Amino acid sequence: MKKMIAGLVLAMMVTAGCSSDEDELLDFYNAFQKTVEVEKEIETVSEEFDSLESEKGELQESLENASREELPEISAQLVENTDARIEQLDAEVAVMGDSRSRMETSRQYIEEISNGSNREKAESLVEAMDVRYKAHGDMIGSYKAVLESEREIFEYLGEEDVSQDEVDERLNSLSEEYQQVEENAAAFGEETEKVNEIKKEIEDVIQG
Repeated sequence: MKKMIAGLVLAMMVTAGCSSDEDELLDFYNAFQKTVEVEKEIETVSEEFDSLESEKGELQESLENASREELPEISAQLVENTDARIEQLDAEVAVMGDSRSRMETSRQYIEEISNGSNREKAESLVEAMDVRYKAHGDMIGSYKAVLESEREIFEYLGEEDVSQDEVDERLNSLSEEYQQVEENAAAFGEETEKVNEIKKEIEDVIQG
């Protein structure tokens, strides 16, 4: 999805020389890092999605010089391509679900943090992640709505009586839907930045 997913920062920690307070925070941090490692799987999903987007572009270009007889076949290929892209979005949702499960596991370590300031940072990180997961759900939800609309347009192109005015009207509506996707993607990116900022603060405490 053109690298729409904003990634968390993966950092290797140095554990030597930690105090007991820092050790407690480090235990939480290491557990939390599992969410970051899981989300690296999204890179593969994004690559496949981008490949399908390129294929869609080529199919759409072929429409320009297609005869009326060729439209149904190209239409069917575009519908199949759209279904494949929706599957990739579902795959990303599954990865984020796994990430969230790992994040929930890290919560138990917060109770072991005796230093109040450190515990507050850990709680802030988990809360920021909750907001980020919500933002990701909104982004994917709006993107799937766009793809469902695309599929309807591609199916329409395969029908016997196709009106250019109808196609234009649907494309205009689709453009508005894409705006929502972009807004949700921007919001998700902002929430990811917030998570990375808090994460960096925790890393600074651990490293001293």
